[in-house]
Amino acid sequence: MEKAKKIYDISITVKENMLSFPGDTFTEIERIKEIEDDGYNLSKMKVSVHTGTHADAPSHFIENGKYIDEISLERFMGRAQVIEIKNKKVITKEELENIEIKCDKVLFKTVNSRYLKEESFNKDFVYINYKAAEYLVENGVKLIAIDYLTVESLDSKDFQVHKLLLENEVIIIETVDLETIEPGFYNLLAFPLKLKGCEASPVRALLTK
Repeated sequence: MEKAKKIYDISITVKENMLSFPGDTFTEIERIKEIEDDGYNLSKMKVSVHTGTHADAPSHFIENGKYIDEISLERFMGRAQVIEIKNKKVITKEELENIEIKCDKVLFKTVNSRYLKEESFNKDFVYINYKAAEYLVENGVKLIAIDYLTVESLDSKDFQVHKLLLENEVIIIETVDLETIEPGFYNLLAFPLKLKGCEASPVRALLTK
């Protein structure tokens, strides 16, 4: 019998009062039917498509870019490399040049994963700078994940990193929890909802070993 694969859930829990990006929609979940009164439970949600662990499609920043429902599901699965960035405020090209990147799907583990447990948005999160994003594109990376709510500096006014990645159809997955994940190679599954005409979608992101 084939040995069962170890599954690591790297998604954060969607709930009311959860951590959210400044200015984004607050998550609301309401029970509108109860077993005691109605014979069944039924809930409704009000969320942003960027809620929790989510994938950005090119249309998030690129005019006429693909929507999330137009992207092949193969882009959200496959061999992936978890790379740990220690004691850094920013992920740079110089640091990446010293790392052997062997997969076209890269997940960055940083101190951010600890920040995901905090109640308020932490402005000191680790982000990817433009030169590092450019280096990843030039080296054939097709999916980038990071362990906070955005890959980009909070000071960015023109969203250059997002635009560079998305115009090259690099999938961006934000808000993955990698705190307990060791650096190395895994199989990634991070499928979006089939949302018509949306620029992003929550995903249930898993790693298997």
